[in-house]
Amino acid sequence: MKRGLFLLLALLLGLSACGREKDAQAEGGVRLWFAVDERQGDYGHGPALDSQPYEGEGPPQPEELLNALLAGPSQEGLRSPFPRGVTLRQCGWDEERSGVFLVNLSEQYGALTDVSLSLADYSIVLTLSQVEGMETVEISAEGGSVSYRSHQALSFQEAVLWDELTGEGPKRAEEG
Repeated sequence: MKRGLFLLLALLLGLSACGREKDAQAEGGVRLWFAVDERQGDYGHGPALDSQPYEGEGPPQPEELLNALLAGPSQEGLRSPFPRGVTLRQCGWDEERSGVFLVNLSEQYGALTDVSLSLADYSIVLTLSQVEGMETVEISAEGGSVSYRSHQALSFQEAVLWDELTGEGPKRAEEG
């Protein structure tokens, strides 16, 4: 059951990531990724995540993107995937592993499970993946790993696209 739920979420994340990444590149701007507010439109249909433009000046640093993400969306139809009160404790590049960025959030983040955790994780991963050199992101709560994940190093490339309506097989998000 959990595997099927994860694959469904991966599909939804991938579908939303594919087109939006090209939109962000075409617009030349960085985007912040949030959960889609299910009270808007048809619940259960369409992407689980969507983005809005980052409003800051110049190329943002990862910490600026995380703080903007935790502040929540300003665009209608989006909602924060994070529990109330989540704050950024610290973040930075892993000195021993190239391309790995470490994010440590407050304890409220550790209460997330299942789809809620995946939506929050990939809001962070898709947002930070726009930073040059960012290959994977590892997210912890109060310094501890979230045990519900099958692995800790998360990448936007993990989202698999499967469009049964067109008969196309699996594709990676970056092929979108």
